[in-house]
Amino acid sequence: MQRPAFIVNHLRSALVLVAGLAAAAATIPPAEASPASITDTNQGAVHRANPRGPVVWSHRGASKNAPEETTAAYERALADGADVLEGDLAQTKDGVLVVIHDNTLARTTNVEEVFPDRAPWNVADFTLAEIKQLDAGSWWDPAFAGQQILTLHEWFELNHGRAGLAPELKSPTLYPGMVENLAKELRAWGYTHDLKAKNRAPQIWVQSFDEAGLRQFHALLPEVPTLLLRSGYPFMTASDEVLTELATWTTAVAGNPVQTTASQVRRVQSFGLQVVSEVEDGPSLLSMIEHQGYDYMFTDVPNVAKAVLADKKPLRTNRGVIVDSVVYNPEGSDVAVNGGEYVALRNTTDKPINISGYTLREFGNTLLRVGDDAVIEPGSLYKVYVGPGTDRPNAHFNGLTTPVLADTVTDHIYLYNPDQVMEDLYSYIAS
Repeated sequence: MQRPAFIVNHLRSALVLVAGLAAAAATIPPAEASPASITDTNQGAVHRANPRGPVVWSHRGASKNAPEETTAAYERALADGADVLEGDLAQTKDGVLVVIHDNTLARTTNVEEVFPDRAPWNVADFTLAEIKQLDAGSWWDPAFAGQQILTLHEWFELNHGRAGLAPELKSPTLYPGMVENLAKELRAWGYTHDLKAKNRAPQIWVQSFDEAGLRQFHALLPEVPTLLLRSGYPFMTASDEVLTELATWTTAVAGNPVQTTASQVRRVQSFGLQVVSEVEDGPSLLSMIEHQGYDYMFTDVPNVAKAVLADKKPLRTNRGVIVDSVVYNPEGSDVAVNGGEYVALRNTTDKPINISGYTLREFGNTLLRVGDDAVIEPGSLYKVYVGPGTDRPNAHFNGLTTPVLADTVTDHIYLYNPDQVMEDLYSYIAS
């Protein structure tokens, strides 16, 4: 049986999170008496390795303002003040390391058009020369046509020491020699020690979900900081013995601010480990990361993160339309005809607003459109449905056949105007 819809009202403070946190806390191992209350996480002096606040890591570049892991995304992240640029590594058929999140080229390039007979379009089946024929920008927006997949070498050149770099050994078991090739590239660039970039952030980190691959890398370049990732973030409640052993070879572990407390973060830090957050974008969630004392703040929107840390208004581009609420798990099918999950937009002004050309994305970058000639009356709602249906003056149906709004932990909704400028950012904690 499906759970009833949980509709989150659009409140821009940590009070939004208090309500959702009660449900999220149930998923936390019982390491502490009260593991996930906002009150607990904000009590006492904040303790962290960096007393000036968390270092901002840009996830795949500024990946909610430009196509991920392209020159455009990384240049935007640098312009937005990112301290560290994160990128995922794959390896071509001819042994060149490239920066791309997926092990397949299908999602973020036009490979199906250029090489229609090469399914499933795995990176490992293409030479670098073939990959350089692909457009890695148009999938996001036509304005980014011509963006290419970067080699690791090109990524280093683009950054030119301006920020730190955090390459991820995404799937080293799929790419023979990947770990050794990364170590070779880092040696060639002099990235062999825990040095600082021009912005004083750590010059290089290497991260992975693959513990064996990360241990192999550490054996090759033991002075380079490493981050061990793990789904579910078990390290935040791990035993003393586990944390002691981790600290002998890795620099940091990851945690999710929805599932941790300041005391848990301090405990992990007391073993000499640093703590990197899960990727979060909403101002209230970013504030949680700061107040829990995380060392590093992982985000798709470094401009928003920097604003939160500076106590400034995160988005100054809003013209009066906001994401009011989300229904992510309705009764029946999530993509029922004329029903199912949706995002509700609200006009907060006293005049009608034409939102034709506005779009929405969720964390996974699925694009949702509003209807042609869509208008929101003053104070009214306009619903953007994921599934199929018949449009109404106050609703548009996108016709997708699979749900896209997350119903576990957190999700983020991003609202863009016709110029692809983000006007609103909404986050919610799912039960």
